[in-house]
Amino acid sequence: MRSLTTSIDTDLDGSPEPEIPPERPRARPGTTRRTRILALLLACAAGAAFVYLDLNYKPAASPEWKPGPFEPPVQYAFVPEDSACHDSMPTKPEGAEPELVTCTDWHLHVNYRRGEGKRELNIPYGVGCGGFDTDEDDCTSDIPLFDAASQVRTTAGELRGVPLAITPDGHSIAYFSNTWKRYLGWDLRTGKRTAISPPLDAKAFNDLLSVEVSPDGAFYALAFSGNRPRLLITESATGRTTTLPGFCQVFGVSRAAEVIAARRVCRENGTVTILDRRGSVTAEWPGGDFVGDLSPDGRMLPEVLTTFGEDGKEFLVLRAAETGEIVRKLELRLLSEPSDAIGHGWLDTDEYIVNAEAPEPGGGSFGYYRVNVRTGDSQRLRQLPLELGQAVSLGDVRKGR
Repeated sequence: MRSLTTSIDTDLDGSPEPEIPPERPRARPGTTRRTRILALLLACAAGAAFVYLDLNYKPAASPEWKPGPFEPPVQYAFVPEDSACHDSMPTKPEGAEPELVTCTDWHLHVNYRRGEGKRELNIPYGVGCGGFDTDEDDCTSDIPLFDAASQVRTTAGELRGVPLAITPDGHSIAYFSNTWKRYLGWDLRTGKRTAISPPLDAKAFNDLLSVEVSPDGAFYALAFSGNRPRLLITESATGRTTTLPGFCQVFGVSRAAEVIAARRVCRENGTVTILDRRGSVTAEWPGGDFVGDLSPDGRMLPEVLTTFGEDGKEFLVLRAAETGEIVRKLELRLLSEPSDAIGHGWLDTDEYIVNAEAPEPGGGSFGYYRVNVRTGDSQRLRQLPLELGQAVSLGDVRKGR
């Protein structure tokens, strides 16, 4: 297959971006009523103390923002259930073109030890350390990523969520920048950000279907449908982008992009195409209507299937990426009642994360499980206080709190 390699002004940090000035970030127009509140809360819980910084204001990200190295892994990114940030976006005069980005409320949840690694995001955020049955040096933060769009307005005037992707190790992120109006690939450990798309408008968001990051953070992939279905594959180290026409969805990119799983024009449902890094087709097979994410080693594609009838059993089916043949079929023995379990993503080559209904109302992790793809054994991720339906992207969920 012919591929087109292009440059899209990729290395943002190679440009003369000034450092963030020391002044407090400006609040968005129309939100002067929302002020910065600094609170020191001292509470005793099993003899441990909490210190929490409550930031109720929503400063606008500016072109001057330049993150430094951030070494602790991100456990997950989320948009709060009670998010109402679109209510505080500036209003436009009548007849003016509406804003593309209507919400910037992605948060990064991070757990770390006090003093662990560099944390130079140049973003103000709260820190909570200690607590019941927790070491006083164990800390957690929910970091507001002010530059990441969480909602946009399409050409039809409809509001849609904006995907954000994290690697399983929690060190690389793909997000849509409200400042640059394009997708960026962000290596948190170095602070380097690389453009992985050209500037996108409302029409482009009508067609955006998939955003993926390879497990090693070396490659980023975006998929568009519409009149020009295509994949954009960007190498983080060089910033070079390869355009692969004729594909509208990407199921995943393996380490080093040695294997890419995609779907051709979306009306051809069920056909899975396997490509190499150069965009050459190495395999193609039908029957993949419900396949999920490509495994980190590029060998398997999973799908969750439910049997109909009184038993209502659910299975994790693993297919060989090259042939589509079923390699393994594992019954999902989750703690919850069988109820529309869906695949969420790979933790590593041995474990796959499944999202299912909570075992009991209001308890624990609200239905996230890590499933061993060799044995079918499952373990509930109790440290994820996330409700079903909430916008979330999982990173290093091993480091929970």
